[in-house]
Amino acid sequence: MNIQLIGISHKTAPVQIRALFAFTDENKKELMTRICTQKEIRECVLLSTCNRTELYTVSEENISVRSVMTAMQRIMLDMAGIGDAGEVSEHLRFYQGTQAVRHLFYVAAGLDSMVLGEDQILGQVKEAHRTAMEDGFSGTWCNSLFRMAVTAAKKVKTETKLSGISVSTATLAVKAAEMYFGSLENRKILVIGATGKIGQIMMKNIAADHHVQLYAASRQLKSGEKAVLGTDTLSDGHGTRHQQTEEYVQIAYADRYRLANEMDVIISATASPHYTLTKEGWQSGVIQKRRRILIDMAVPMDIEAGIEDEENSLCHLDELTSLSEKNQHLRFEAADRAREMLEEDIDDFRRWALFQQNRPLMDTFREHLLADMAANPEKGLNKFFYRAREAADTEQLEMFFEVLRQSEEARENG
Repeated sequence: MNIQLIGISHKTAPVQIRALFAFTDENKKELMTRICTQKEIRECVLLSTCNRTELYTVSEENISVRSVMTAMQRIMLDMAGIGDAGEVSEHLRFYQGTQAVRHLFYVAAGLDSMVLGEDQILGQVKEAHRTAMEDGFSGTWCNSLFRMAVTAAKKVKTETKLSGISVSTATLAVKAAEMYFGSLENRKILVIGATGKIGQIMMKNIAADHHVQLYAASRQLKSGEKAVLGTDTLSDGHGTRHQQTEEYVQIAYADRYRLANEMDVIISATASPHYTLTKEGWQSGVIQKRRRILIDMAVPMDIEAGIEDEENSLCHLDELTSLSEKNQHLRFEAADRAREMLEEDIDDFRRWALFQQNRPLMDTFREHLLADMAANPEKGLNKFFYRAREAADTEQLEMFFEVLRQSEEARENG
């Protein structure tokens, strides 16, 4: 059997092009139905997320790969409403055999993601396979391929730090606060500049993973009003997008010092050329003593030096950036280790595929060998070795006997 892949992703196409391939659940099923009705194609799985659309197929070994790829492209473009292949040809990627297998293993482990090592893609790969299997499009080959890719990706997550190393300064800021207190559970957090780009990211990061009391200060907000923060998640694999919601309290910028008295964490992320928290304003406006961490995400700095003391810890963007760069290096190292691990798993699949593909030959050989050995076992076995010697060249024989040697060692070692 041959394995083929046609894909488009964030690495090859802008969002406007990728959007053409954002199929609904109904479209996905129709596409896979059309693919599997092609006489040369036996199985298929369609992986479709916000950042990629990839069609994997399995075809008969004696069928031209070019003809299979042509059929795959024709149907994909038709389903995307694209009449001229030239409009998107530069954005499509075509893989076959080991290249296609390796790509899936890398995708499942997060090595091909926009954020290196991200976890969500693994669930999306599992969901794509489950859907194809339930609808009857995934058989022996795709089932083994996707299950082995998922298992390998889980091992990468467990045995490397690829997913556990934060590189975003926004994520690291939240992590710094969490480490300071041990947990952010029920902590009061104020984000100054909440309507800005970084401020919005901070709000979403906090709301997505922590049960906290969240406050947002901005010159555009009025005090005391409650609002709902929507934190988008990506596609769940069913063509549906969900929003996790979290309430927060809006605070007028002028009230920031008064509110700081009650806060455990204060994060400032504005584009202002002036301090949002001055030493003078802090000393006169913040009179309640409590343990706090202040995190300055701005350039130029939002928080004036001198505010920090025994109770108030101050963390600047430079510190987070330095940690981000260090973590980026660690993540790249983890990615290298992940690739080494995946190559071993890819070899496992290739061995499985070789045995699966040669099963008819093994059945015939077994039948003939047993027949030869039935009357005279020793003569029958000698005949087998003689035939091997006559059929193979020197290098093949060396490999044959190396396999025998390793097999014997494995048997002796239990």
